[in-house]
Amino acid sequence: MGFVPKGNLRWSFPAEGAVDTSAAVYKGAVYVGSDDGYLYALAENTGRLVWRAKLGDKVKSSPAVDDDVVVVGCEDKKLYGVNAKTGKILWTMDTQDRISSSPSVFSGVAYVGGWDGNVYAVDIHSGAVKWKFQGEGRITSSPGMTGDSIVVTSHGGYIYKLNMNDGSLEWQFKTGSKIFSSPLIMDGHVYTGGWDKNFYCVDLSTGKLKWKVPGAESFSVSPVGANGKVFVGNDDLKMYCLDAHTGKMLWKTQLNSPVPLLSSSPAIAGNMLYVGSSDANLYAIDCRNGGIKWKYKTQRPIVSSPSISSSGVFVGSQDGNLYLIN
Repeated sequence: MGFVPKGNLRWSFPAEGAVDTSAAVYKGAVYVGSDDGYLYALAENTGRLVWRAKLGDKVKSSPAVDDDVVVVGCEDKKLYGVNAKTGKILWTMDTQDRISSSPSVFSGVAYVGGWDGNVYAVDIHSGAVKWKFQGEGRITSSPGMTGDSIVVTSHGGYIYKLNMNDGSLEWQFKTGSKIFSSPLIMDGHVYTGGWDKNFYCVDLSTGKLKWKVPGAESFSVSPVGANGKVFVGNDDLKMYCLDAHTGKMLWKTQLNSPVPLLSSSPAIAGNMLYVGSSDANLYAIDCRNGGIKWKYKTQRPIVSSPSISSSGVFVGSQDGNLYLIN
């Protein structure tokens, strides 16, 4: 991406509840869910409301959009398919418990985890379930996709690699405690941190451990990676940069937070890393050395992860606003 945001507000949109989900940007529109039970579609360049759709409960799942269908999970135990242009609800799919996992969509199929421990593969046009896989413990992370497989993490402490076509298990890797983090798939490896205070690198093809490094506290947020480096926040309130091949720490940066854990996973664009914090700030961090370039203050904690488009950085806050910052 060519732009380097400076930390100036371009627009903000007020929802009627906290915005704990990340925005999806698609064909000039921005889609985001809120605790007020609405899924919103906004014009990317102005933040103007295009439509809103009332779902059955709070929306903690970040939407995914493909082929003019918005797919999003809801606390009412349903997965929704919504027409991206009009906001009309096309279908719902019932599960046994809440869906706070954010769907990953590929070639007309949405892959999503549920609090009921299942991974579902759902046709985005009909809502028909193609297959489901029963994992151990809640699945609140989002599936990672690679070739014809998906990788999922669970509160049972497992990393699962599943066949995308039929949901069959290709391998599983057991860690020592719950995993909230979504997996990062990069250069033939899977990266994730867990509540056992370890950060893992696992071989994507075999499921064998390549390395693990201990953290000071739990790893609750998802890693991002680029150019042989992995960036991950630890609940010691620091952002770490690790060498993707060895796990060696290259730098760390202190974030401020009034609570002892991180909830916002970082997003990366060019040489910049963007991450929210419960101190209500969006931080912009230089990937090369960990220096904080700027921060933008909202009115309440940020637990969602920033989204990036050519317009700038989108971030939702518990103050009920979605911000576009550039």
